Amino acid sequence: MKIFGLPIVRYDECLASWLVRSASVIGEEDVLRFSQSLEDPDFDLNNEMVIDFLSRVGVNPESARRCFGAQTNWLFPWENRAAYCLLCMQEDVASGRSPYWRKSWCYLHCPICVKHRTLLVLADPNSMGLQKAWIVFVEECNDKYDRKTRNEVQWRQPGAPTKAVILALRVQGFLTAVHKAGFIKIRGMDRPVRGADILAVARLLLENFLFPRLRPPCGDGVARAMQSGFPRISGIRSIEHAKWLGCSDCNVYSRMTALILVGCVFKLFPASRFIDVRMSLGLHSDVYSGEAYDIARYGMRLSSRREIGYAMGILNALPEDLKVYLEDFINGLARSRPELLFG
Repeated sequence: MKIFGLPIVRYDECLASWLVRSASVIGEEDVLRFSQSLEDPDFDLNNEMVIDFLSRVGVNPESARRCFGAQTNWLFPWENRAAYCLLCMQEDVASGRSPYWRKSWCYLHCPICVKHRTLLVLADPNSMGLQKAWIVFVEECNDKYDRKTRNEVQWRQPGAPTKAVILALRVQGFLTAVHKAGFIKIRGMDRPVRGADILAVARLLLENFLFPRLRPPCGDGVARAMQSGFPRISGIRSIEHAKWLGCSDCNVYSRMTALILVGCVFKLFPASRFIDVRMSLGLHSDVYSGEAYDIARYGMRLSSRREIGYAMGILNALPEDLKVYLEDFINGLARSRPELLFG
C-alpha cells in the first residue's frame, strides 16, 4: 500500500515495522509515543492515537486492518517474536530498502519461510525491540552469532534436515489455508470440513506437543526434544499455564517437529515420509511409528483424568465424519493414561 509522503507498506509487513521505517517522516518521538500506547505494537489497530494518525495520512480504519491485521490469533507475545528469515532481510537490503518484519514470522504455526523453504532463524531475545529488523540483520552481518555453536546457545536451534523442513512446510501450508477458509477439503473425506473444527484439534495437539518440562524426565512435550538441555522452567502454575508457555515459545525446531506430528494425525502425507525424517526429530520410541493411535496414547502426555476428559470433549464435539477420519487418534487418546507431570 502506498501512502503519500511515507514509505510503501511492504507485503506482509507488521505495523510496528512500518512505523519504524516511517520515523524519518513521522518523527522518532512520535513513533515511540505511538508504540508505547499500543497493546501490541505489531497488530493493535484499535488504538485511537494510531487510527487518528493513519486517518490524517489518508488511511481509513478498514484499510488499515486489511493491510496490517493478523490473519490469525495464533500470535506470539510481542517480546517472543524473535524468529525471522535472514534471506528475506538480505533481499530487502539488496533491493535498496530497509529490512522489515513480516507478520507471518509472528504466527505459532509458521516456523518456515514459504519463499525460501528454510527454517526461520532465532534472534537473541535481548535484541527484541522496535528496531529489531535492522538490529538482527546487522548482528548477523557482523557474525555476532557463531552458527557452529548454535546448539550450545539456548535461543538457537540445530540445523534442520531439508526433508523435515519440506514435510513441516506442507502442514504449515495446510493450517495457513484453514485459518483463511471457512471450510476446507481434506483428502479421504467426502465433504469439506469446517475450518474451526480443524483448528480446534490442531491447537489441542500443538499445546500438548510443545509445553515445557514440568517434572523431568516425563514432563516435556514430545516436540521439544531439541530443547532438552534447557533449564527447567519454574513458576508454572498449572497445566494450562504450561500449554500457554509452550505455544508462546518461538523455538522453530520444536514447532517444526510439532507440525510434522500434526500432519501424521491428519494424514497429510504418507507414513514413509515421516519415517524418512523421524530420526532427526529426537522423538521417543513410543511415538516413533508416527501412527495417530500411538501419538494420542503416548505422545499427548495429559496430566490427569480430568484433562483427558477435556480433550475427549473437544474431539467428541466434532462432526461425525471428522471423528471417523480421526478415529485412530481418538481411540488412542481414550486409552491413554495420565502422567505425573507435577510434583
